[in-house]
Amino acid sequence: MEGETVSVVVPTYYRNDRLRAALDSVADQTYRTVETIVVDGSGESRARPVVEAFNAENPDFDCTYVAQDRDEGPQAARSLGAERATGGYVQFLDDDDRLLPEKFEAQVSRLDADEDVGVVYCGLRDEEWGEIRPDDPIRGDALERALRIDTFPAIPSTMLVDADVLAGMLPLGNRHGADDSGMKIELARRTDFDYVDRVLVERGKPENPLSSSWAHVEGRKRLVEKYADLYDRFPAEVRRTAVRQTYYRQGRKYLEENYWSPAAVASLARAAYHTPEDRPEYVADALASVFGRPGVRMADRLK
Repeated sequence: MEGETVSVVVPTYYRNDRLRAALDSVADQTYRTVETIVVDGSGESRARPVVEAFNAENPDFDCTYVAQDRDEGPQAARSLGAERATGGYVQFLDDDDRLLPEKFEAQVSRLDADEDVGVVYCGLRDEEWGEIRPDDPIRGDALERALRIDTFPAIPSTMLVDADVLAGMLPLGNRHGADDSGMKIELARRTDFDYVDRVLVERGKPENPLSSSWAHVEGRKRLVEKYADLYDRFPAEVRRTAVRQTYYRQGRKYLEENYWSPAAVASLARAAYHTPEDRPEYVADALASVFGRPGVRMADRLK
């Protein structure tokens, strides 16, 4: 299948062992009008041999290598790639993820069918958790869900984005620890979302995922502060949901690092206080945390 060019932007940082599989998954697309831009943030051209070997084996495939002088984070790499892209649609692909062959074909047709839709996402298969599809897919106006930070599995690798919509956001804001959530809020301010009910991405498991870091917790807090005026336009429960989840993750993080932690108890209590729904569940977690990590694990088993 051919049509509007899809520009694939692959930021990479010391993951040569994964990068080649990501590039091969792009080359295997049934939708053939594709260009790929690999942005290497290593500062020492670490990924160049991988891209050169890929190009040697795929001479008819358009894959460009761009080296950054130093690592400036994923958003800077994505912005650099997107600014060089020439396609009508942009795919951000994490270097440890892989696309299934019909992803572009399925998503381009959905984007072409509705000019109001600028983002189409899909289900994924996670190396650790298996197949993941949303219980309540986002279709149409996605801003409230984005502000709730409740859009999973809409992540960069599952999304295909209209290049004109994305151009109005460049360069992408650097919200360390919450880059993806901030990007989805900005997309949702500009366009509608749609969902293809198929698993079209295989998500890898990085050694040190940012989503399980303290930077992620702090990034979410800054996100809620940054968009305070936007939250004020929605019912209070929207902000409370985002705050609830942030304190919940913070409490869990404390217990990952400590057998018992008063800060964990306080964080999970704040999560219970802010939650607009499922309050008994969050209260139970807060009470269980009084008994430390074993208490929370027992509560998890009883859910």
